Amino acid sequence: MTAMPPMDDAHPISFGSFTLDAQRRELLRAGAPVTIGSRAFDLLCALVERRGQLATKNELMAEVWPRTVVDENNLAAQVVALRKILSVDPGLSRCIQTISGRGYRLVADLKSSAEPVAIGPAPVAAPAPGGDSLSLVVLPFASLSSDIEQGHFAQGLSHTVATDLSRITGLLVISPTTAATFDGRSPDARQVSRELAVQYVLAGSLQRIHSRVRINAHLVDGGTGRQVWSELFDGDDNDLLAFQDRITGRIANSIGREIFVAAVHGGMARNIDPNSFDLLMRGIAADNRPQSLEVLQQQESLFARAVELDPLHAEAHARLARAILLQLTQIHAAAPHDEQLLARGVKAAETAVALGPDNPRAHCAMGLVHVHRGEFERAVVANEAAIALDRNFAHAHNNLGNSLVHLGNGADALPAVETALRLDPRGPSIGSFWTTKGYAHLLLGANDDAVVSFMRARSANPMLPRAHVGAAISLALSGDVDAARQAAREVLRIVPHYRLSQTMDGSRPSSSRAYRTFFEAVLRHGAQQACLPI
Repeated sequence: MTAMPPMDDAHPISFGSFTLDAQRRELLRAGAPVTIGSRAFDLLCALVERRGQLATKNELMAEVWPRTVVDENNLAAQVVALRKILSVDPGLSRCIQTISGRGYRLVADLKSSAEPVAIGPAPVAAPAPGGDSLSLVVLPFASLSSDIEQGHFAQGLSHTVATDLSRITGLLVISPTTAATFDGRSPDARQVSRELAVQYVLAGSLQRIHSRVRINAHLVDGGTGRQVWSELFDGDDNDLLAFQDRITGRIANSIGREIFVAAVHGGMARNIDPNSFDLLMRGIAADNRPQSLEVLQQQESLFARAVELDPLHAEAHARLARAILLQLTQIHAAAPHDEQLLARGVKAAETAVALGPDNPRAHCAMGLVHVHRGEFERAVVANEAAIALDRNFAHAHNNLGNSLVHLGNGADALPAVETALRLDPRGPSIGSFWTTKGYAHLLLGANDDAVVSFMRARSANPMLPRAHVGAAISLALSGDVDAARQAAREVLRIVPHYRLSQTMDGSRPSSSRAYRTFFEAVLRHGAQQACLPI
């Protein structure tokens, strides 16, 4: 067979409306930069270099993740993300072909050009709300009933609509948990737009009578207060997912067809048991409260019942896995109980990825599995896969930052968690985000900034043990021993059997050399001064 000519990094490669400049690490469409993650970019380069020939899965994993052990589902997630980016050009919607059981190939007319390529500003990974990027917040749907269950259903529905919309390329969607802070306030759309720096506000109401559901939704321009779209939806309980698809499609068309080619998320198109869907909605509603052991156990119960009724529901398995695995950071229990929790969480996460390889929550759940196993490089890969599938997924950005801290990479951890804080500035997980930021500051030697972050975390969620741990250590290192020991006492009040070395923040044989040094010089030293058990 004739040897394949290597890709010439010195000259851009054009295909369809795209131009790939490997030397500058830029992907352009019609001369404008395209937002693309680093893994997806490397994957595209690998496929382009083979010029239509097969790239096996093993080859791609070795090239995209050098010196890192990854699962095939991470590769599949990056393929999905890359297909989504390229599909804005209708002629390239099927250009990445799957060769069953073997790998992938790129089928496109590739042209090498020696001419310089006109470029715009450098692409960014996740633009902030406002500015030139389209941005939107989905406010909690108002329940036109005093029925508590209907209220849970309305919260869950607005959450899932926001999740579907966040997968649309070019649209930045504020996290549903931040949106939930407006629940019951009936704020003016212009006020919401100013507070969250978004251009559009989606609001609505829900009324459920027996087996009939009516949704009244409207989209408002946050700058002018002008209503740009509204519609009334009627249907049956067994048609709930069709509701979401119809709402998503209509909003996408209203905001701008040229930006939203693949507006409707079709990955969950099959029928789901309506009772299972109800339980899923209730579990999502429970997630709108600050994280605590009680809240996580309630979510676990609801999502576990949901998967019992519908064992093929990837989203329910993913949320079940997260609810279970986060309990490990809350309980810090003795090893046997931790192992039982971890086993249940691993099973749910692996099931979620198997059922929904394009589900970002499934990959995020696998990231938590890797964290608790001490596999931090694999945790980074899993969270990168989640972000590739949904760039607005604040939890994945935070978990990526946390994993990078454990790899001793504070310089990359800090912008990752800052992205989470920007995407979900008011949600119930804000305490966790500030905690991660505090540890990143500690790793970078910015102890004063760490103190501020941990204090904000404690204020946001007084039931978060890691926030109090970080506060105790950073306050001790700053010389405020009395305040440090008070924070340590708060840790022991919440978790009486706490031991730093037995938690996810302990130093392990698998920890990087940088983190082991950080643990001994900073975490252990600060904990000793604060009288925090090690």
